[in-house]
Amino acid sequence: MFALISPFSRSFDDIWFTYKTPKHLEKILKIGMVVSIPFGKNEVYWVVLDTMEQSDFDETKIKEITTLYSEDIFLNTYQIALLRWISIYYFCLIHQSVWLFFPKNLIEKIEKNTFTFSSSNPLSYTFQSHVELSIPQKAIYETILSTQKNKFLLYWVTGSGKTEIYIHLIKHYLDLWKQSLLLVPEIILTNQIFERITKVFWREVLILNSTVSAAKKTKYWQSIHQNQAKVIIWTRSALFYPYNNLGIIIIDEEHDQSYISDNAPRYDSIEVAEKIVEWTDVKLLLWSGTPKIHHLYRWLKWEFEVLHLFQEYK
Repeated sequence: MFALISPFSRSFDDIWFTYKTPKHLEKILKIGMVVSIPFGKNEVYWVVLDTMEQSDFDETKIKEITTLYSEDIFLNTYQIALLRWISIYYFCLIHQSVWLFFPKNLIEKIEKNTFTFSSSNPLSYTFQSHVELSIPQKAIYETILSTQKNKFLLYWVTGSGKTEIYIHLIKHYLDLWKQSLLLVPEIILTNQIFERITKVFWREVLILNSTVSAAKKTKYWQSIHQNQAKVIIWTRSALFYPYNNLGIIIIDEEHDQSYISDNAPRYDSIEVAEKIVEWTDVKLLLWSGTPKIHHLYRWLKWEFEVLHLFQEYK
């Protein structure tokens, strides 16, 4: 058996490298694991993106994987598909896509062989709110949860109470023990959302921004990977964390340009979120007072269901 492996660091390879799987690892090795391989004069850790029974290369010249870093899967199935899609769709090298899915501090720990998956107790959430949804809010809430459709665009006006809908949707998925991801464009513009949601769900809400240390991002990565963190609020990079039980993605102010990455790999967060929805059982909500015109056009093509909230919440 052979493994197609991507580097963490820059290389001359456009796609990936092929390595032979030792017999004692054939039944253990899985896609998404991290392995140690000989590369030049060094032993390095890279991630397995695919496996195959045969190779088109001369097998006598193919080097073997040295060891497994661990038997833990770092990237799940939909992440592998997403990673490969990003490389093709956005014309970037495979290792650039890999960077999106691993916090820099985590890669450093893996390369130093100092990272381990440590078990800890699930985070504890409360629900401290007695606010009832208005009739228009409740209609939107029930539509989102009752329909088989999984992509929604909410067109709302300021003061209509979108945050209360966020809270009730998060509560719904929390009751199902599923994770909820709320993406926001700019931390400075969303303090009220943070304050309201943390007040309702208490301190276990993960709020990640530029002030969070690199080491804590790795800690949060592990908490999300182990399905302990259930409520996550962050900017666009949170799309690439390893969710194993994600129920809903909410993208606040979807028209904001900060959802488009200008640095390699360049990507549009909305398009990435749609791909996650395509490969998982997740609902996607785009929320805006000024929706992008091409999203409204896609509503006309039945790709989105548009919901309206024009009544001020009192």
